[in-house]
Amino acid sequence: MKSVFSRLFRVLNNSKGHPHEDFLTEVFAELLCDQETMIDFLGKVLEIPVQEAENSSITTQVTFPALPHHQMDSRPDMVIRFYEGHKPYVLFVESKLGSPEGTDQLSRYADHLGVLTNQGMKCYLIYLTQHSDEKDASLVLANHNNIVFRQLRWFQIFKWMKQLESKNFYASKVLDYMEEIGLEDNRQFTPVDVYAIQNMNRLQRMMDECMDGVVDGVMTKYFGKAIQQSNRHTQLKYMERYVKASEQEGRATEVVVGFYLTDDDYPIVSVAYEFCEGRCPNFPKVVAAMHNFIATHSDWKTFDLNTDVEWKGISCDRRLVDFLHHEDHINEIQKFFLEKLNELHDIKVKNPDLHWK
Repeated sequence: MKSVFSRLFRVLNNSKGHPHEDFLTEVFAELLCDQETMIDFLGKVLEIPVQEAENSSITTQVTFPALPHHQMDSRPDMVIRFYEGHKPYVLFVESKLGSPEGTDQLSRYADHLGVLTNQGMKCYLIYLTQHSDEKDASLVLANHNNIVFRQLRWFQIFKWMKQLESKNFYASKVLDYMEEIGLEDNRQFTPVDVYAIQNMNRLQRMMDECMDGVVDGVMTKYFGKAIQQSNRHTQLKYMERYVKASEQEGRATEVVVGFYLTDDDYPIVSVAYEFCEGRCPNFPKVVAAMHNFIATHSDWKTFDLNTDVEWKGISCDRRLVDFLHHEDHINEIQKFFLEKLNELHDIKVKNPDLHWK
């Protein structure tokens, strides 16, 4: 296993989709390289009753080629291997910090583990999330009866790590980072939280007004009716964005307008055209159309095209703060959405065969 610094450089150099997820995976994997810590983690957190973990190895971001019935390769965040006596163990760990599960992601991992169980290995599939995302184990594992499925939350990892803090300097620094990104075991409301709750309805109404009305009319005219409003709350919970989305044919592509949360002080106001590679058999044509479009529209940029995230595409982004000097913020944001939807319609006109409604 390469040093944590080499792996972190790789993350910083390559990760565009969910850098916090990838970064945390690497620093957490380094913590588990200590055998005593690994055994403690296996027993107290994962409830795997082992007395030893010999010949252990931890690898991150390992690609498993697609099985014959899969649409894509699989890449679990972490793969842990060890022996207890002569018994080999394999654990796939998938970590989520707000992002949703990929297309049949856990089921694909279970299929790969099923191959390993047939080779005599004891296999576990670990789903580790920031927010509650309960899965039906019977659906995830299907007919793989010899695989154990565990669901955990990151705050449980944080609580376990707190007991290591006084004797493990590295663990204390990982805990500091986890606190900074909101993974601490904190179930208390702050004054800022209380203020936000009191103003939640007003803020939601303002964001809705930016996306509805005349913007909804143009979006429907060009790209078809948007998904029902309740989807905005789902998007906020799992994708950290509050948006209106118009799904195109077969959910292969979609047009999105709305607000994206960021690590900066202000959210992003954005219009995006994105595709799901797993549902888009002619995605190279979609990518080519996107590149042709941004060649003549300099304020549009690609995102995640060279990564394996589920949704990738092009977007035109503005910081919310850039609208605050206007007297009517909502009107200016609507003008921005309308301008960019009109520009985006050019792709549909020039490429009528790309999964449009």
